Parts: sequence; C-alpha cells; structure tokens
Amino acid sequence: MRRSPTKIIQTANIRSTFNYKEGELIRINPCASWANRGRRPVSKQRYRNISFEGVLLLEHRLIYLYHNPDMDQSLQIDHINGDKHDNRIENLRAVTNQGNHFNETRALGASYIARLEMWRAYIVLNNKQINLGVYDNILDARASYLRAKRKYHVIEER
Repeated sequence: MRRSPTKIIQTANIRSTFNYKEGELIRINPCASWANRGRRPVSKQRYRNISFEGVLLLEHRLIYLYHNPDMDQSLQIDHINGDKHDNRIENLRAVTNQGNHFNETRALGASYIARLEMWRAYIVLNNKQINLGVYDNILDARASYLRAKRKYHVIEER
C-alpha cells in the first residue's frame, strides 16, 4: 500500500467511514482483516497510520479533518504536547511547516566550537540561522536558545 502525504482528502468520506472516540478513528464497518489486526501500523517517524481510500495516511491528520472539514489541506497537523500518539482533537492544531518545527523539543540550539573550546548558541527563523552568542558551557548556551525560542518561536492560532 502506498503512502500519500499530499493527497487531497474528501472529508465527507471520513465521516461516512469512521467514528471518532477519544483520540482514535474507529471504522464503522471494519473488514475482517482490520478487525483482527489490533494495533495500527506506525510510520518511520513513529506516527500512527491508517488505511483510507487505498493509501496510508497519518491518523492525526484524518482526525483533524474529521473535526475541521474546511481546513486548508496544505497545512501540517501539530501535536501540541509533542506526544505523537496523543491524537485527541484538543491536542491537535493546524500549522505551517515552520510552525510545526517551532514545537520541536529535540533541537539543542547549540554547537561546540573546538578551536575556541566554547559553545555557540543559535536559533533558526525563516530558514536563517541567528547567532545568540558564545558561552563557556553547554548549559548557558542552551538557556540562551530556550529564551530565544520563547521569543521567536510563537505559533499563531488559526
């Protein structure tokens, strides 16, 4: 089965195929193979997938479309709390690609400069890296990055 992140989804078909309950989509008329499967397949990024109209789609995207049929489908769906398996509608929001990256928690925001034996803090905004200074240790560099993140990485509500 192929995977299609850019497919325009007919939202009327979602409501006629699934019911929503506590962060999951449940097929109204499951076929025998789906009923016996139990756990949902997971993508390389660890998101849950669901088969719909012959392609694998991200379950959180279908849940958001189930509740917001008029959404701009060019937007991405972000998990507000960062938990990729928490697909409750109150934990999902439509954001731009940049807004989706603002919610990343893995970014260190610092790199080690061996010749200076110091840490450089930086943040990326609109595909441009902004230098935040040079620090003696990683903790100070990381703190500088987190202050800048609170200032620059603000996600506007849609």
